[in-house]
Amino acid sequence: MMVQDNKYWYLRNHKLFDQLNSNEIDELCIVSNMKNAEKNDIIYFSESEVKKIFILKLGTVKICREDETGREIITEMLTEGDIFGHVNSRGSSFEFAKVLSDQVKLCFFELSNFMQVLEKNPSLSLKFADVVNEKLISFQQKYEDLIFKNVDTRVSDFFKRYAKHHGKFIGDRVEMEMLLTHQDIADYTASSRQSVTSIINRLVEKGKLIYEGRRKVIIANINNL
Repeated sequence: MMVQDNKYWYLRNHKLFDQLNSNEIDELCIVSNMKNAEKNDIIYFSESEVKKIFILKLGTVKICREDETGREIITEMLTEGDIFGHVNSRGSSFEFAKVLSDQVKLCFFELSNFMQVLEKNPSLSLKFADVVNEKLISFQQKYEDLIFKNVDTRVSDFFKRYAKHHGKFIGDRVEMEMLLTHQDIADYTASSRQSVTSIINRLVEKGKLIYEGRRKVIIANINNL
């Protein structure tokens, strides 16, 4: 009963489902499941036989794929409320989701069940289409960044984007727990670990980035990064 209550209130409060009535939320509860996972667990494969939609309730996840050479590329970093899984088709690239934080909590649906819910509710279907469209726009922006921006700019933009989703703002100063390694940042910005380390060292020397311990990072002034 406790699990069912948790599912109900989580779905009730999620922005995707906030226009549904109690009976419709109850229907969602019937076809949804909850899952916990720990750091470095892989929780989704694009090639899985059973297609699923995931909603992140707690924690942080990275979405990765492999390029033509087999190198891992981080395409998204997701936090509470974000949706991922078999959301849309972007070709045959192998994609997977890996836990970044110490633990995560997820709500998930088998895609076939979720599509049946969408068919019954046109307004929900439209909101979900908006989610898919936002993801496509985000991928397009990232692709353009890789083409038109140099490595220094891509790394700086990474920290700004990470701060937006993971940081605690105190005016223009941002404090955040850094869950990614230099290699992860390189994989996200399509650069080398050596380049990322060199750029970060320069930002630290200039006082634009401050590292306190292994995981706490401070952006002194996000407007000057």
